[in-house]
Amino acid sequence: MSRAVAVCHGPFGRVSIYDLDRPLVLHAHREAHLIFFLEGSRGLVTVGSRSTRVDPFMGVAINPWEPHNFQPESKGCFGLFLVVYLRPEWLAAQGMSPFGGSFFPSSELVVTRELAAWRDKIVEMLLCSRRDLNLGPVLMALAQASSEPIEPTLASSFAHLAPEGALDRRVLRACRLLEDHPSYDGALERVAREAGLSRAHFFKLFRQQVGVTPTVFSNTVRLDAALDRLVFSQDPVTRIGNGLGFSCQSVFTRFFTAHMGMAPRDYRRVLRTVGPAPMQAAHV
Repeated sequence: MSRAVAVCHGPFGRVSIYDLDRPLVLHAHREAHLIFFLEGSRGLVTVGSRSTRVDPFMGVAINPWEPHNFQPESKGCFGLFLVVYLRPEWLAAQGMSPFGGSFFPSSELVVTRELAAWRDKIVEMLLCSRRDLNLGPVLMALAQASSEPIEPTLASSFAHLAPEGALDRRVLRACRLLEDHPSYDGALERVAREAGLSRAHFFKLFRQQVGVTPTVFSNTVRLDAALDRLVFSQDPVTRIGNGLGFSCQSVFTRFFTAHMGMAPRDYRRVLRTVGPAPMQAAHV
């Protein structure tokens, strides 16, 4: 069973050390996402159609809403990874703006000496016992070292969440409905029906505009709501799952484990928070 060794949430997003021995389903994050190998069994991360072996020399950089999955290189063997999720609005506030909607020019990330130094500093901070971690500057340095100027020809090849004004009103309505009500299973079917579109036509339109399937988008919103409640509330896991529309705790645990590699209780057991809590959406 995969496990979280250390987890820290803050205004920047979240950063974790995971010991992984199982695959993760195809999923996406609204955050910019970095993965670095630490020790043990290597892993294979597929972003779009490109697969990268995560090892001491190569990491992975994933832009917001890029679908990806993870496979351990050796089945049943543990690999230790540093996994970073950085909120786009936090990066922008620090002066790092995306070019053409993308923070990173490629999913393949060569681990330079500079990157390795920032990676190791973050690991050292996560494993220390101090509560007042000043992770922000170190994470920003890591993000900047992971990003290079993107040529216009490269930028045009990325498909991500379009600016809100560019979205079809029916797709925008579906996104807002899912964001506001992550427990509402029938949101997409309802919007498709009200728009007079077949389910297949609407799903195709959604993927063209957003860059991910409606299912991946819905699962991302639901996972984010689960993480918010695990981190910022004292609600028991059973209540969190029920509030998000899962039929029972075991179904919620399977969903969470498929996306995070570990059970929600294991995740909550090791997490820490630093700084003020970010503004959360009013999940219902």
